[in-house]
Amino acid sequence: MVREAGVRRDVAGEPAGGGGPHVDLGPRGVYHRGNRLNDLTGKEWLFSTRSVISMPFPPSCQFELRSQHGGQKPPELCAYLIRIFTKSGQRVLDPFMGVGGTLLGASLSGREAVGIEISPRWVDIYHEVCRREGLAPQTAIVGDSRQVLPTLEGPFDFLLTDVPYWDMDRRRRSAGKFKRAGEAARPRRPSKLQAFGDGPRNREEWLRLLEDVFAAARPLLRPRAYLAVFIGDMYHSGRFHPLSHEVAAVLDRLGYVMKGNLIWYDVSKSLHIYGYRYEFIPSMIHQNILIFRHEPGGSARRSGA
Repeated sequence: MVREAGVRRDVAGEPAGGGGPHVDLGPRGVYHRGNRLNDLTGKEWLFSTRSVISMPFPPSCQFELRSQHGGQKPPELCAYLIRIFTKSGQRVLDPFMGVGGTLLGASLSGREAVGIEISPRWVDIYHEVCRREGLAPQTAIVGDSRQVLPTLEGPFDFLLTDVPYWDMDRRRRSAGKFKRAGEAARPRRPSKLQAFGDGPRNREEWLRLLEDVFAAARPLLRPRAYLAVFIGDMYHSGRFHPLSHEVAAVLDRLGYVMKGNLIWYDVSKSLHIYGYRYEFIPSMIHQNILIFRHEPGGSARRSGA
């Protein structure tokens, strides 16, 4: 709903409650006033249920500045997901905000958002992006989500986040370098799995971190609110690592109910000749977007309990 001159109006601009349940929005299709989830028409909803999303990184919203963060997501993709899982004016939560892709997506789609990020550097970049783009900043909090989330007031209508890979941001870059045409050589970013170190302990602590954060977020979500969680699987040290399975298991233990797995095919990602002549190594040009829902009465099964 939107408010105009003191009159509550629905997504079609008609007075709320007036007329029948269906509103013809022309090329957009027919909108049903009983839509509890979003502001989409039936035709738009059909398009939005595709299990594969093909979207490149558009050079928008200060792309070069945001690219200092190795895991930033296109604000347009975040806005696309936000429009599927919320209605206009609802609230979005991101406990791992990075440089603010979720918060920028919320601004693009007319929603409110709160993001939490442990690194002040990324929050500063988000605010600089907003300044350059002329956007009013959403609420961005510097801190550890495990401590910040219990201090927030709910409810939130959607949780959208890209989970971190342990201490990747604090790892030193590789001594190896890469170079694009016309650019100076730059150190390579560490592999995301290198952030786990040589033993299993860091990986277990990473999963415990995610469990603690998503557990703390649960009381803030309204009943039947959705979660969309970006997580990429990895090939590292001669082995494929299905990290999405491990994250899904964490959310399942906490009582969230899995509703789907969207595949984001990043059409702008370059292919590389891995393993030619001796071994099959996949070029990872997609990420998983795990879709869960906070069901009323869902029971948590915390690890170690």
